[in-house]
Amino acid sequence: MNDAVIVEREGPVARLVLNRPEKHNALRFDDLDRLVEALRDAEDDDDVKVIVLKGNGPSFCAGHDYNDALKSYGLEPGADGSKPRRPSQRSRLLRDRKLGMNYMAFQNSLKPVIAQVHGHCTGVGMYLVELVDLAIAAHDSHFSHAEQRLGLAGNTWHMNSQILMYGAKKSRELMLLGNSFDGPTAERLGLVNLSVAKEDLDATVADWARRISMHPRDALVTGKAMHQMAMENLGAAEQFARGYVGHTLGTNLRLEPDEFNVVRERAKDGTTSTFKQRDARFDGSKEE
Repeated sequence: MNDAVIVEREGPVARLVLNRPEKHNALRFDDLDRLVEALRDAEDDDDVKVIVLKGNGPSFCAGHDYNDALKSYGLEPGADGSKPRRPSQRSRLLRDRKLGMNYMAFQNSLKPVIAQVHGHCTGVGMYLVELVDLAIAAHDSHFSHAEQRLGLAGNTWHMNSQILMYGAKKSRELMLLGNSFDGPTAERLGLVNLSVAKEDLDATVADWARRISMHPRDALVTGKAMHQMAMENLGAAEQFARGYVGHTLGTNLRLEPDEFNVVRERAKDGTTSTFKQRDARFDGSKEE
């Protein structure tokens, strides 16, 4: 198993632990592949009844590793600053289809999955929390869809699930603004089931996992299968078929001269500085 994903076992509970604390558990594409492999292993293990998804270090998951994403999509400028050749649509669609299936694996897990959230939770971190069965967060968590500020503007993977969770207008607000919010707000919005003090997070998740594990094995997987069928009636399967095409289109935009170009600015100033510039524009803390 890749060291970026660690699996811990305690009785009927398997913990899938994101383990890039120095990067706030930003996921590379290969890391997400490994995470899904670990999920599948837990599904296949008959001794596992509940799966917990959590992160080591200061954050749950700060989204995709942007540097890795540029390399994976063939968008990394040359060492001399030369512009890379635009990837083919077929290569992008193949990559994004696999990415969408990885997200769908968590929505369709045969066993209950609880997300244990602390610190930063954005991008792919938010997607996972939105798609798993249950979520418990620390009060001081920082949730956002700031990844939408990269040029997506609401072009997301699982729009049906988000509309069902937040409502149509609140979903659009979260996508178009990308504002950050805390654990109690996440509970009010329906993103998490419960917000607790950070020092109580481990114990609360462990208690929920213990109580859920009291159900018979067959009951847990049957109940999840029925939930999955109900979600599919509401479009939860079709959303990923649409989502991967939308992601390919949304990350292959033509940007006009007066529009903020993250790839171009990153080549000049680096990723961290570019993200700060991006957020300053959206949050109104910098004059145009």
